[in-house]
Amino acid sequence: MLNMKRIGKAARAALGVLLVVGFFTVAMVAADQRTIVIDPGHGGLDVGAKGKFGSVEKDVDLAISLKLKALLEQNLSYRVVLTRDKDVDASLENRAAVANNNDAALFISVHANGSFRKKARGSETFFLSLNATDEESRRLAYLENASPDLEKRIVEDDKDLIKMILWDMAQAAYIKQSGRLAELIQQELNALLGTENRGIKQADFKVLRGVACPAVLVEAAFISNPEEEQSLIDEAFQAKVAEAIYRGVAAFLKLYRQD
Repeated sequence: MLNMKRIGKAARAALGVLLVVGFFTVAMVAADQRTIVIDPGHGGLDVGAKGKFGSVEKDVDLAISLKLKALLEQNLSYRVVLTRDKDVDASLENRAAVANNNDAALFISVHANGSFRKKARGSETFFLSLNATDEESRRLAYLENASPDLEKRIVEDDKDLIKMILWDMAQAAYIKQSGRLAELIQQELNALLGTENRGIKQADFKVLRGVACPAVLVEAAFISNPEEEQSLIDEAFQAKVAEAIYRGVAAFLKLYRQD
């Protein structure tokens, strides 16, 4: 059975720590945390969304992420880490752990969208909320969270549940910054890509839930739309997406940097 007294005590202690974390968030982004983590969605047996012409999301996600990594390393004085750099399986939990273990300043999860509506088009950027912006966002989060996890799951004990509570509270301390990062990235996507502006939205993406830094999930375009599928597999378009995300990140870091 769960020891509720232990959980309550740990959660209260963590809250005190996270209040301090929230107070120093801006300074941490500028000074102490010098790593940006990029998360190429899906991978391995989890192919993600599929296109009419046979393209799969996992390949697009990785291609854009590699281009984004190169841009960030060339133009910013930040170390850049990928949650995967090849076609391998990676659990949602492990993706968040990569960010936390590297004391990430920012976490950017890169995806291509999918919809049962073949005419759905455009880019959108998400940040975390337990309450989705709309029904379509809720469905998207459900599909992303249901990605197959090939690792053997271990039943949570008291310590595991405490850890989950602490990470949920940790991301809550960064919601405002995550929203601003999403807004800046989306502005750049609209300007550079000329795709339909679907705006910034909120949803309960599990991959964002456990990250202890500003975190967003970018849906570059709809691979389920035949026209946008052709764009997504084009290297020039992928480079534009990477450039848009980079510009949004650079604007965010400039906005919050303290000299």
